[in-house]
Amino acid sequence: MHKNTTFDFKNTFLNLTQYTVPYGYESTLESYLPAGVQQDDFGNYFLRIGESTTLFTSHLDTASHSREKVNHVVQGNIICTDGSTILGGDNKAGVTILLYLISQGVPGTYYFFRGEEQGCLGSRDALQNDPRFFSQFKRAIAFDRKKTGSIITHQRFERTCSDAFADALSLEFADQGMIYQADPTGVYTDTAVFVDVIPECTNLSSGVWNEHSTKEYVDIQILEEIASAAAGINWESLPANRIIPPNYSRVA
Repeated sequence: MHKNTTFDFKNTFLNLTQYTVPYGYESTLESYLPAGVQQDDFGNYFLRIGESTTLFTSHLDTASHSREKVNHVVQGNIICTDGSTILGGDNKAGVTILLYLISQGVPGTYYFFRGEEQGCLGSRDALQNDPRFFSQFKRAIAFDRKKTGSIITHQRFERTCSDAFADALSLEFADQGMIYQADPTGVYTDTAVFVDVIPECTNLSSGVWNEHSTKEYVDIQILEEIASAAAGINWESLPANRIIPPNYSRVA
């Protein structure tokens, strides 16, 4: 497993979750994003490292209707709240993982989307404005799945990545000392938006439990293990076997 030496997972996550972030307030997190990050016309943030056909995604908004102060409760590796608000681990766990991969120089294009909780507004706008840009990628990887161990192969009962891809990624995680396996029970997140232009679109567990509720919590040690494993994976070697349907209606 890739070993972290300088990145502070706990404080990064605590900083990102100081407040709930309803749609429209994503820019309040800009100071925590890496140097060199750019914005598209919708306000999504993105950064490219090296030459890569991998798109990494997370979203900045949380499932909340107002901006509220989060009162953290830290018990060992578990980070939760005092029960008055959600935590925002969905999707600040994913944001933290992407920030770590960036800090380690892992090649890829990193997108931090707005408005996922409102129907993937940011990713839909980005794709509609520039489908050719997104068609360069062979795989889209979201870190926006609950608990641990899931490689999502279906979202809303539609196949979004091939079994060959999931099996190869499972082996990569095993090489990093983690058990991740194909899971067809995905709901919907930003990577599903790209199924008509990117062959392999998945969503990976990120160490969050009870998302969208005041009982939400994150195991920061597990989050670190996931991020460290992800940094050691050879993403570019993964197959791109899913056949994209010859129908681009969702791009228009």
